[in-house]
Amino acid sequence: SLNGTSGQVIKGKVPMVKPDLSGPFGAILKWANEIKLLGVRANADTPKDAATAFGFGACGIGLCRTEHMFFEGDRIDAVREMILAKDEAGRKVALKKILPYQKKDFDGIFH
Repeated sequence: SLNGTSGQVIKGKVPMVKPDLSGPFGAILKWANEIKLLGVRANADTPKDAATAFGFGACGIGLCRTEHMFFEGDRIDAVREMILAKDEAGRKVALKKILPYQKKDFDGIFH
């Protein structure tokens, strides 16, 4: 891992901390929000990404790259099945597996 502030290279896994919008940083963001003329939209590819963005004050989602929804778990297997299908019928079978994932994620991102 790399410390982006100091440039220090750290061997192994670094413990993560949840960001907190309190203290002086939180106050500055609150003041900026009170006088802003332009809203900030976030990139979010999953419901978790969207929740994090809204927690940091984003006013909406500006970019959602749907292909990123399928990188984990069984989802990637369904995408690979679609890509490697020998014919249209095989692609349709795989797409029926993919569609519920996508509907669930969009519901979580935009509602």
